[in-house]
Formats: sequence, structure tokens, C-alpha cells
Amino acid sequence: METKHQDLIHRTLASWNEAAPRHAKVNAALQQQVQAPDFNHLNAGLFNLLQQETLAGKSVLQLCCNNGIDLLSVKNMGAGQCTGIDGAENFVTQARDLAALAGHPDMAFHWHNVYAIPESVPPSDIVIVTVGVLNWMPDLPGFMAVCNRLLKPGGKLFIEDIHPLLNMYDEAEGGPSVQYSYFNRAPFEDTSGLDYFTGEAYEATPNYWFQHTLADILQGALGQGLQLCWFDEIAENIGNYCAELQHAPANPPLGFVASWQKHK
Repeated sequence: METKHQDLIHRTLASWNEAAPRHAKVNAALQQQVQAPDFNHLNAGLFNLLQQETLAGKSVLQLCCNNGIDLLSVKNMGAGQCTGIDGAENFVTQARDLAALAGHPDMAFHWHNVYAIPESVPPSDIVIVTVGVLNWMPDLPGFMAVCNRLLKPGGKLFIEDIHPLLNMYDEAEGGPSVQYSYFNRAPFEDTSGLDYFTGEAYEATPNYWFQHTLADILQGALGQGLQLCWFDEIAENIGNYCAELQHAPANPPLGFVASWQKHK
């Protein structure tokens, strides 16, 4: 699938690839943590929603899986074949290593630009998208089309991500404040790197992210004929961005969790 933002996508993926060793260093404890049989990295909203599903024997595909720990969490909940796809090769390597340490060498991880996943990747019973994905998608309808293509008839798509309203805020020294239009359509460029764990800036390949409204997300799924099954907004921090807003008297929604089903 071609998009008009190919150059921005390639730069952003290169920036994520550069960030992977930094993330691995910060998260070194994961090598021990994933070996626990009950290891779970999912936020409560998505975890509780998946608990209502029959996961045993179900194939699960995670798009933009990063280091694979969310997919590993779903595997520990009893899922069948689990496959992760990410556009940053270094994160795919980390995911394979962590799955092996967790005793799940059968989990598969592939390195693909999400807009160029080959037809050889089969559809799954469940597709999941976890926090920190949608903003990196320049073509949201195209991304939803990928989700739909990778779902079996009757399969379900689960998305948990930062609430679009939160993108209006800027993390300033005096605390988060509203600085951007909810309806902004221009890409945001950043060259300070993607170390969102420590906040350390470093010279990095530029990365680009995009604002999508809640309507964009809902209409993107509806445009694929997916039936909305569940939608909920989350008051608590799930993405380490403007996290202190969860304690603000005027607490905006910080995240959302939703599921859709493909027609049989």
C-alpha cells in the first residue's frame, strides 16, 4: 500500500530504530521480568476487555509491536499463535529475544513497514494495537484497511491508545498546557529523539507524528465495515505523556480502549 508520506514514514522508522538500544538499556529488568509465567504489561482497560474473550487457541496479531511485551502478555493470558510486526528492526530483535527468555520461542516477530505487510502474512482471529501507535500513522484510513485485511471473518480488532484530546497539550516546565488545535492536520516534526522513558534528548533522525480526532479513528474503522463492540475513555495515565493531568481538577480523558468486529 503506497502513501504520499513514504519519506516521513521511512525517517520515523529510522528514528525508532535508533531509539531501540536506549529503550533496551532503560528496560534491562525486562529480561528477568518476562520469565514470570504471569508477566503482564497491559494496561487495565485492555487487559479487562481481553479477559472477556475466549483466547485459547485464537491467533493474535499485534501491529507495531515494539519490543513485544504487550503481545507476550496476551500470550500469557492463553492465546494461541501470536505474531508481532514492527517497522524498526532493532525492536523486532528485542521482541524475539524477550519471547525466547519467556519460554515462548514459537511466537513470531516480523520486520515490516505496516503499510507494506506482504500478502504472505495470514489473517488472525484477533488484531491488537496498543498505546503509542495511531499518532505515527499518516494515513489512518489506510492503517484501518490493514487492520481489516489482517482479520479473519468474525475476528476482532482491539485498540488502546492515547486519547486524541491529549495531543492538544504541550509538556512545559510549568506543567501541561493547551497549545495546539484539536483539528491540526500538519505533521509534527521532532529531532530530539524518542527516549520517552528518561526524557533525555539526543541527536536523532527526524520523526513525524500526526493528530487524528476521535471521529477520524471511529470513522476509519466504520469505513472498513467493522462493527463497534466496545468503547471507553480512560481517566488514568496510560502513555507517559502529560501524566500529571490525571490528578488535575479538570481531568481530561488520557486514553481510550475500543473493540470492533469484522463481519463473518
